Amino acid sequence: MAKKKRSLGCLILFALPFAGGGLFVAFLAARSLTGWVEARDWVETPARITHAGLEVHHGDDSTTYEVVARYEYEWNGVRYAGDRVGHYSGADNVGSFHQDAHLELARHLGSGEPFICFVNPDDPSDAILYRKMRWGLFAFMTLFATLFTGAGVGIVGMAVWSSRNVAQQEKLEGAHPEEPWRWNENWQDGRIRSLGKAQFVMPAVMAVFWNLISTPLLFVVPKEVLEKDNPLALIGLIFPAIGLLLAVWAIRAFIRWKRFGDSVFEMTPLPGVVGGKLAGRIVTLVDLKPSDGFHLTLNCINRVTTGSGKNRSTSERVLWQQERHLLREPLDWDPTKSEIPVLFAIPYDADPTEKRSADDEVVWRLQLSAEVPGVDYAAQFDVPVFRTADSKQEFELEETPYEDLEAPWDPARALADDRIFKELSPEGYQRYVFPAARHKGAALALTFFFLLWSGFTWLIAHLGAGIFFTGVFGFFAVLIFLGVATLWFERRTIAIRSEELVLRGSMLGLGRTQVVPRTLITSIKPVRGMQSGNKLYYQIKIETQDGKKYVAANRIASLSLARQIAESLG
Repeated sequence: MAKKKRSLGCLILFALPFAGGGLFVAFLAARSLTGWVEARDWVETPARITHAGLEVHHGDDSTTYEVVARYEYEWNGVRYAGDRVGHYSGADNVGSFHQDAHLELARHLGSGEPFICFVNPDDPSDAILYRKMRWGLFAFMTLFATLFTGAGVGIVGMAVWSSRNVAQQEKLEGAHPEEPWRWNENWQDGRIRSLGKAQFVMPAVMAVFWNLISTPLLFVVPKEVLEKDNPLALIGLIFPAIGLLLAVWAIRAFIRWKRFGDSVFEMTPLPGVVGGKLAGRIVTLVDLKPSDGFHLTLNCINRVTTGSGKNRSTSERVLWQQERHLLREPLDWDPTKSEIPVLFAIPYDADPTEKRSADDEVVWRLQLSAEVPGVDYAAQFDVPVFRTADSKQEFELEETPYEDLEAPWDPARALADDRIFKELSPEGYQRYVFPAARHKGAALALTFFFLLWSGFTWLIAHLGAGIFFTGVFGFFAVLIFLGVATLWFERRTIAIRSEELVLRGSMLGLGRTQVVPRTLITSIKPVRGMQSGNKLYYQIKIETQDGKKYVAANRIASLSLARQIAESLG
């Protein structure tokens, strides 16, 4: 316990400089704002500039400027001296205020022309040369104060929450040493609430912070384009555009949460079993009438966090995925809710729920979606799946009363939904055609990411990041572009002949043909391919006796369809 208190104290001490720095800058920003409001009523008075200079401060990675001046003025027959130039005293490099003011003051100093200052009539010793508000600097200070104060308060809050969470975790582990699924208080009674609020809070936080950072570009970019004749600066507008999309995402997530609330997955039995089943029912707070039934997906996900400090990032890799499509509810008698049955067989070799380290864990996630008027219904549940005494290597799902609810497997519809065509070739052979741009959603997402990456690459090059860093980012931009081109333009065909399979892949009409003799084929099987979000796509790979491997097809949307195609090629 003493060690935990020391750790908590260290985190709080670590957070104090962030919060203190943020609050101090917030105080400076507030003082400049109140000073601007007060100075609007100050009296214009001629002044004589006696000194004007520009101090330049060179740092490790930036150069800042501060205009300094001294001047004399007269009020009611009394002569005063002042040195306040603007509402904010100190050096900075936000805009060109200091350079412009220095040029103007130096001109008046050399010519002896009077310069207008503004005098506080309640305290004539208080005067200022420039009473206009520097809104760019004010926005920067406000952003700095928000981020640093938020970081400090957030670190303290997370430290306190983590300390309490660890204590609760140890208590649950002591009470259930042989049942790790009961170590999570959200799984205690088998009634697992959906992640509805979390799915709304995360995009909201992302949207707020991204827009705080990117909004100033709306003022910087036009100046670069119009005043400095730099049209490439328009690339910078990508970042505010992303902020707009994040805001739309957050608003839709909030509307979804307000409309549907948190659903509950009543899990029976507890937990889900590796080499067994995951079963139960999902109960919603509203009666859903989906046009295309209910789509259930169970994912096994490896969540990994890499990097350190501000460079930490988390990625999710789908290890296993299974889908079910239910046409309707088993009973539709309650107009206030829907009850959707859940039943999945989990393979014996799947990874169980496990926290391997602080940065590496395996989680199981159940998803339910339904197309309804307005914002579609969607819910996610993190569920416990463990290896238990009930785990069986040869487990098979028993017949269930839900079979009449499930949409029957229709190979033709599955092909059509995935935009794959089975047809006769001009030579009279059966063939599969995988046209270009089959998955426009994934293609658009990667295209958008490519534009974002390219914009960032241009930005660091424009800011003088150096050949090495620009080259590294440029190299990855090329790789992403190749992925974009593949998603939009790659076309594949598989011709099925009696003695061979003919594979052809092409982009914009250019490609190559591979002929695989059937006598050499040792296996044709579906394997996991690309991942877009949490959607897993599959490849069909062919292996031959001489050790060669061929990719016959890419980006097949379901394992069942991939298996069907693979079996038809054998």
